[in-house]
Amino acid sequence: MNFKDKLMYIQENQYQAPADAFDLIQEMLHNIGTVDAQLRDELIYTTLSHWIPSLPLTTYELEHILTTVLDHNHLLYQLGEAHTDSVFTRSFSMLVIPLLFTRHAASPFLSSERIHQIKDMVFHNVREEKDYRGYDETKGWAHAVAHAADVLEDLAQYNELDEADLSTMLDLVYEKMTISERVYSDGEDERMVKPVMCILDRNLLTQTYIQQWIQRFGTVENESEFLPAFRQKNNIKNFLKSLYFRIKFHGVYDADLCPTIEETLYKVEPVYYSS
Repeated sequence: MNFKDKLMYIQENQYQAPADAFDLIQEMLHNIGTVDAQLRDELIYTTLSHWIPSLPLTTYELEHILTTVLDHNHLLYQLGEAHTDSVFTRSFSMLVIPLLFTRHAASPFLSSERIHQIKDMVFHNVREEKDYRGYDETKGWAHAVAHAADVLEDLAQYNELDEADLSTMLDLVYEKMTISERVYSDGEDERMVKPVMCILDRNLLTQTYIQQWIQRFGTVENESEFLPAFRQKNNIKNFLKSLYFRIKFHGVYDADLCPTIEETLYKVEPVYYSS
C-alpha cells in the first residue's frame, strides 16, 4: 500500500491511528507541499488536523513536529518566490501551527520563549511571502496569506505577545493588504481582519493608535502605473469594508473606529464614497 492509499484507508476508517502514527506524521510533513491537491489538502492536512490535537503524542514528538514545520524545508522553504510550487510547502506548513496551538491549549507544552520563537518565524514568513495566489485551478489552494492570517489570529491572543508585538502585527497586516501584484479574490481580506479584531480585544493599543493605523490606508504611497495602482486600491477598499462590518457587528469599537474607516474610504476612492 503506497503512502496516499494509506491515508485514504485511514480516512475511510474515521482517522483511527495506527501504531506507527508518529512515523506517518513525519512522512506527511515531508510531503506537505505536494502539488497533488487531494493528497495535500484532503488527506495530509485533514489527517494532521485530527491527529495533532488528540493523539497521545509526547512533548518530544510535538516539539519535533514544530521544529520541522518552522525549518528551511517547510515554513521558510524558498521564501520570497512567487508563482512556483514552493508556496504549497510554506502555506501548508503554516497551517500546522494552529493545530499545535490547539494541542497546547488543551495540554500546555510550549514555553513563553518558544511562543516568541514561533512569533518571530511567522512574522518573518509573512513579511517575506510574495506568492499571493488563492486557489490555483490546477493545483488547488495555495492561500499563503489566508493561512498566515489564521496563525496571526492565534498569536494575537497570547499574553506572551506585548504591545510592540501587536503593533508589528498590524504593520504586517497593512503590508499584505496594500499589495499591488493582484487583487485578492479568495477571502483573504476577511481572514486578515480576524487578527485585527483579536488585537482590539487585547486592549493594549490605544484607540488613537488604531485610528492612525486605519488612516494610513488612505495615505498609502500610490503605485505609478495604472494597473498596480488599481489592484492596490481594490485590496485596500475590500479590507477596509471587511474591517468595518466586523467592527460594526462586534458592537464594541464601532463608535470610534467606524467613522475613521468611513473617512479613510473616502480618501481612497472619493468618486464612490461622496454624497
